[in-house]
Amino acid sequence: MNSIQASMTNEITKLLFRRKTVFFLSLTAILPFAGIWMVSRLQTGFGITAVSVADFPVLMLNLFSALLLPLLIFMAAADMFAGEQQDGTAKITLTRPISRFDIYVSKHLALLLYIGVYAAVGLVCSVIASWFLPFEGSSLTRLLQSVLAYVAAVVPMAAIGFLAVFVGQWFKNGSGALTVTILLYGLAKLASFLFPQLMTYSPTAYTDWHMLWIGDIVSWGKIGGIFSLLLSFCMLSFTAGFYLFDKKQW
Repeated sequence: MNSIQASMTNEITKLLFRRKTVFFLSLTAILPFAGIWMVSRLQTGFGITAVSVADFPVLMLNLFSALLLPLLIFMAAADMFAGEQQDGTAKITLTRPISRFDIYVSKHLALLLYIGVYAAVGLVCSVIASWFLPFEGSSLTRLLQSVLAYVAAVVPMAAIGFLAVFVGQWFKNGSGALTVTILLYGLAKLASFLFPQLMTYSPTAYTDWHMLWIGDIVSWGKIGGIFSLLLSFCMLSFTAGFYLFDKKQW
């Protein structure tokens, strides 16, 4: 377990100190304040209160989970596997006294932590930015629901991330893996409009799963069913990805 923890620490450190990570973390922090400016301008122009302090964090989460977070996950997955094979650092990692399985697990744990960091930054900055909007009497409860929504959003993002890692095992360079995962994600999103019944079995159909966790009535049966599906995707992607990772010649 200590070897996995050490390897995970190394992986998350590499991820967080990359220039693209710093850039997108900054973008994640800035977007809510840019969004609050746009919302304020629109509400002032129309003379109505369309978005409240309690609604804004979830509004930003819809944007993060549909576009920004998947892109960040695809970049991280490509860098950790195909990217390291491309620049030769994977060979150095494999020479360390740690099994391939432990390396593979540590990379997935680092990816989960990476997703959590971005979600936390998005949540904190969205809540702070929302203070510039009208406050409602029930806003505290709604904000607590927003926190729950951000936590819940990590689950489908993890399923998408594990699937991206699996796809990345077929490539020897990061740019190829990133391009294909983005393309597949775009096609899956498009297919969800064309074939909605079929795409209910795809994790990309549940980027808005967090919406089930907020509101006065929570459908626990539906939440449990989707959670089981997403967990199955994580397990299948993890297992198939490790098979390819273990057989790969570096």
